[in-house]
Amino acid sequence: MSNKEVESPTLLHPMFTMVFMFVTQISIGMLAFQKYVYRESEHDAWISVVVAGLFAHVILFLIMKTLKRYQYQDLFHIHVRLFGKWFGGACNLIIICYWFSVSVYILRNYIEVLHIWIFAEVPVWVFTALFFALIIYALSGGLRVIGIVSLVNLLLVGWMAVLLYLPIRQAEWKLQLLPLMEASLGQIMMGSLAMGATLGGFEVVYYVSHRMKQPHRISTYAQLGLLFVNLLYVIVMLVSIGYYSEHQILNNSWGTLSLFKIVQFAFLERLEFVLIMLWLLIIVANLLVNYWIMTQGLHRVFNVKRKYACIVIMLMALVCNMLLKTGDQLAVVSGLVGKFSILFSFAYPVVIYIVAHIVECVRSRAKEA
Repeated sequence: MSNKEVESPTLLHPMFTMVFMFVTQISIGMLAFQKYVYRESEHDAWISVVVAGLFAHVILFLIMKTLKRYQYQDLFHIHVRLFGKWFGGACNLIIICYWFSVSVYILRNYIEVLHIWIFAEVPVWVFTALFFALIIYALSGGLRVIGIVSLVNLLLVGWMAVLLYLPIRQAEWKLQLLPLMEASLGQIMMGSLAMGATLGGFEVVYYVSHRMKQPHRISTYAQLGLLFVNLLYVIVMLVSIGYYSEHQILNNSWGTLSLFKIVQFAFLERLEFVLIMLWLLIIVANLLVNYWIMTQGLHRVFNVKRKYACIVIMLMALVCNMLLKTGDQLAVVSGLVGKFSILFSFAYPVVIYIVAHIVECVRSRAKEA
């Protein structure tokens, strides 16, 4: 579907590219990424975060070049253009499976946070059903409603960054951060690889670009959005290294949440409970984008109505969430999804860029001949 085929009232300002990137990159991973990166590069872990961010900017540049080549059509359309109806449809189905695994990972891990910190006795299916009710309601409004909901949710949660001021004041910067570059280049790169699993999600521009007004402007907004996300992860990583000891950061499954345990007010002692419930807004926005991508993909591949596609996906996700019962099972799924994220966020865009360049060169020469 081209921009001309979409009615202008349904198109979004290019600024919403940043919004969609924020909600896909800052989700459950923000709450627990520190120990995985620190395990590889220790107190130089913040350098690994910076390196991963730089790689992400390069990959995003290639994504934008690919989108420009195909007049900013989505990845589902690009697959069909490159590989034909059948093989392109198979590639689209793989992409849908990837986003499904990401959505299951995000929702089930957030439910695990709710179980650990607040609601230990509430069944998984109850939380899942409540989330799905919100998602179905918002999806009925289309991408425009999803974008506005995501923007409002980000504004409601954004003030939480100010609360990092107290851990910053108590951090031991010289003791914890120095000496710099003590980790080897191999350790830095392994830390960057671990960070890549959390940083994935910026490829969402593949799917929303054709719904933007003046799509040629989304490149600037996308790069700015990614820059803000990278800076936020670097700041949180620096604060965590400065505040926690080595033992604490390696044995803390929810490093970011624990940073807020020291924040207390006269009228509120357990602030992290409030923050967990506010984080629900980010999770809902993230899942809305994921489910919108999946329903669009299934509609494109199987020509089914989007509402039916959404119901099928949710039933499958409900079964998956209920089957994941133990922490070990969640750890295995999280590890697999992390590897998928690195593959589809960092490696696959490079492959698509190279293949698109080769295919278009061959086709142009064939026309000339």
